[in-house]
Amino acid sequence: MKNFYKILAGCFFVLPLILAFNFMPARALQVVYPKTQSTQISAASTFIIGSTAPDAKLKINDIDVKVHDNGSFVQVVPLNDGVNEIKIDSQDSKEHNTMTYIINRVPQKVPESMQAALEEFAPDEFIYAAVLKDNTPLRAQPDEYAKRLTHMGKDTVLMINGKKGDYYRVSLTPTENAWVKSDCIVKYSAINEKMLATASKVSLSEDNLYNYIKTDLSFHIPFKIIETSNGLNMELYNLDKNAADTMLFQTSGDVKSLTVNTVAPDKTSTYFVELKNKLWGYDAYYEDNTLVLKIRKAPDIDKEKPLKNITIFLDAGHGADDAGAIGPTGEKEKDINLDIVKKLKQTLEDEGANVLLTRKDDTDVPLYERVKMMRDSDALISLSIHANALADGADPYEKHGTSVFYYNRESVELAKTLRDVITKKLGTKDDGVGMHSLVMTRPTMPLSVLIEVAYMIHPDEYKLLLDEKFRLKAAEAVKDGLKEYLLNSVKSDGIN
Repeated sequence: MKNFYKILAGCFFVLPLILAFNFMPARALQVVYPKTQSTQISAASTFIIGSTAPDAKLKINDIDVKVHDNGSFVQVVPLNDGVNEIKIDSQDSKEHNTMTYIINRVPQKVPESMQAALEEFAPDEFIYAAVLKDNTPLRAQPDEYAKRLTHMGKDTVLMINGKKGDYYRVSLTPTENAWVKSDCIVKYSAINEKMLATASKVSLSEDNLYNYIKTDLSFHIPFKIIETSNGLNMELYNLDKNAADTMLFQTSGDVKSLTVNTVAPDKTSTYFVELKNKLWGYDAYYEDNTLVLKIRKAPDIDKEKPLKNITIFLDAGHGADDAGAIGPTGEKEKDINLDIVKKLKQTLEDEGANVLLTRKDDTDVPLYERVKMMRDSDALISLSIHANALADGADPYEKHGTSVFYYNRESVELAKTLRDVITKKLGTKDDGVGMHSLVMTRPTMPLSVLIEVAYMIHPDEYKLLLDEKFRLKAAEAVKDGLKEYLLNSVKSDGIN
């Protein structure tokens, strides 16, 4: 009898989650986007997303709009410059509801830093500055959306030679500059020539999981790492001497060869790292004044059970107050993401994988805390699971389906394989593989991608996302994609 009550209590715990995704169709008119009835938008169009009675006749600005069998609707509405009045009219046998939205289309703003005048320093004048926090980006332009050239750790010393708006210009070489946000650095003093560091020792070592290339420096200097077809190139800036430029390094672990160039006239030193196998991830950071390049070794993959003993890190996008995208009937992306991740965790563990999660329930986990958890996990692969939406100006009836995003070259094949397998298994439209600078795709270790399973704002795909069988099928498809990627990696690397 006690067991019966335990089972009954478990049923009541699970029931709310089941009901959350298997609700009765909506009756009254509700709009989930735009979020307010008076708003500003800079795009040429927006969309009205919501739900009403499934048998209702719906008009938006006197145009007939399709209502799906669960009551959901999505309609693209063009916008004129200035004030736009959007009238929504829903009528069925029981109710007649109307709503009016006022949308002011305004010009897109140009970032203030791009409009500001450039303040040039004298040719041989620099401000000696230091970075205040880890993971500070150096950008190609003085704009928060500009390309990230590299990321810097706390206490990295910079040579500033100009200012534009809220950004300082950083001199890397006589011909190469970058930009850093002013609130990310502390300025010390003006100097008449660059401060240059010395590399006194370079070493190559290994442990069970990683190879390490360590460089002892007199102070922290900026550096940039480029992935190549057979390894990595690391370029150090503002370097006067490097003791390793005459050294011959013994082969170690997955490192086939390491060559350190003599410091060039522009005060850079380049490390050429050739690997025996494909690149499985890397990280670079300072330990005191030692720059550490940490390279992931190729894993041992069982051809019969490729996921066995492989550590996978799973992130259910959003959570708590961050609901993510909202579907036409009000369901939240965060809940769908979490359910897919739970199903994926189980199916991966059934194949022998070790699985770690950023969140197990509806809790708030800050984005950079998720990244820290990921990087500390020793996982081989990280997947961030999402359901997609669009910005104003796009058309969800044209752009929808499954997409996978990456940022680093090392993760391209993982992204492509997952896209291919998921779209084939689910029958969703191929929405592409894209390089995108996202918090969860930028880490270079583990291999990191973000999967958009389907669109919350496409009525047909939204209906699929609400179906538990589809969510389980999606989890199985991701698992199959991982297996195919690992097996393909065995062939390409020639490992057992």
